[in-house]
Amino acid sequence: MAAANESQGLKIAVAAFVTLTVILAVTSYFLYSSYSRTEGLLQSETEKASKSQRAASEATNQYDEFRKYVGTRGEEFDAAKAEVDGHFKKVNDRLAGIANSINAALTKAQGAGAQGTELEEAKQKIQQLVASYGNEPNKNYISALDRLLELLESTALVDSELTVNYLALRNSLESSTSVSKQQIDVQSKAATDSKTDLQAEHEKHDQERRTLLGKVDQLTTELDQTKTELANLAAQNRQQTEENARKGELLTSILREQRAQLDLRETVLDRPDGHLTYVDFDRNEVQLDVNRRQGARPQMKMTIFDANSSGVPTEKPKGIIELTQVGDQHSIARIIKTYNPIEPLRIGDIVYSPAWSPDDPMRFALIGKIDMNRDGKDDRDDLKKMIEDAGGTVDYDLPPPNAGRESGKLTARVSWYVVDERTPLRDVYTKESETTLAQQAGYDKRRGEMIKEARQNGSRPIEIGRLLSYLGYDMNAPIVGRAEGINSRALKRLTEKKTLNDAQKAAEAAKREELRSDDAKQPEPEPEAAQPK
Repeated sequence: MAAANESQGLKIAVAAFVTLTVILAVTSYFLYSSYSRTEGLLQSETEKASKSQRAASEATNQYDEFRKYVGTRGEEFDAAKAEVDGHFKKVNDRLAGIANSINAALTKAQGAGAQGTELEEAKQKIQQLVASYGNEPNKNYISALDRLLELLESTALVDSELTVNYLALRNSLESSTSVSKQQIDVQSKAATDSKTDLQAEHEKHDQERRTLLGKVDQLTTELDQTKTELANLAAQNRQQTEENARKGELLTSILREQRAQLDLRETVLDRPDGHLTYVDFDRNEVQLDVNRRQGARPQMKMTIFDANSSGVPTEKPKGIIELTQVGDQHSIARIIKTYNPIEPLRIGDIVYSPAWSPDDPMRFALIGKIDMNRDGKDDRDDLKKMIEDAGGTVDYDLPPPNAGRESGKLTARVSWYVVDERTPLRDVYTKESETTLAQQAGYDKRRGEMIKEARQNGSRPIEIGRLLSYLGYDMNAPIVGRAEGINSRALKRLTEKKTLNDAQKAAEAAKREELRSDDAKQPEPEPEAAQPK
């Protein structure tokens, strides 16, 4: 059993050894075959790497050689490419500048007179080359050099053409300069001759000028003396003229004042305004030939003068009447006052109003103070009312200070200007100050100017005393005051129309018939036609 077990173990050991040997042999075979294949691949890859290294080294050498040939300083491809692109850009810019310079030179040459179709063709060719160089889609180094060479050829052609033109121009200029020099020599000789003649003329005229200057100095001296004499005579004449003017103004003012005084005292005769046609002393009434068509109206006051007086107005009126009824043919007036009882009013006496005339009212101007009753107070409002009641109008009024304002306008239509030169019957005291003195001075100046203007307009002066006598003003008449009480019955009895009985009516009719018969026997004098004063 034990030997069997050993034999069995040996068999197992031999079998295991054989199995391990086979496994080792197979493994060694596979390992050897893999090693052989790997070694072949290694050798093949080594040869490829060697070839690639040689190719890379050769490419690097060729890149360095090409870079040196091109002239780039960058070793890397991107830097070299950027440098080449920048160089191309600079070339483009310089090429554009060269083209512009060539065009400017050609234009300047043609403007200076250069001729020939070659220049124009070269210019166009250069423009075409520059345009083709800039517009070429696949631009490279060789094409760029080709375009630059063509541009260089065109530029050389332009230079040669310009040189030829410059030479021709130079020859032409030299010939022109020679001709011009000859002409300049001729003109220079003529100018020299003219200058010589001109200097001779200058000397001649200078001599004559000195002679004339001497005469001018002499005449200037005489003229200054004459001017001095004329100035002295003019001064004497001016003094004499001023003296004569002062004397004339003084004499004129004296004459004006004397004339004003004479005008105030002089009686200026006027035309009658009407005549009395009937006098009734019982009724204290008169009838006159003043009617409504002539402008008469009730309450107008008129002055009566004697029919035999030399003219109207005079210093001796007979009486004052006031119109009560104004008709179409005649008017009725009541007798207000009779100055002389032994000279009553008679038929044919003259009717006169200083403020009224037929068909045209008289116009007045009040200049200065108006003191009707000589009490030192201004009464111009009362005088205006009296003038208006008499049928006149006041066109201009110049009151003194503190008596109103200037009103109206002084025109040539004013017939009379009223002044009051009388002194008051009592002293009047006013407070004086700088303001009142200045106002008084301005008033005096204005009064003188207005009196002068009135005289120049032809207006006649009238003294207020004479005007008041013509208007029927009585200085001794009592001043009517304010009524405190009125007897109505007595006033009505006095103012109502009187009724006449039959006997009185018959006597009145007989009296009127008798007057009419007397008037028929003795024709009434025809009154003068009413005319404006």
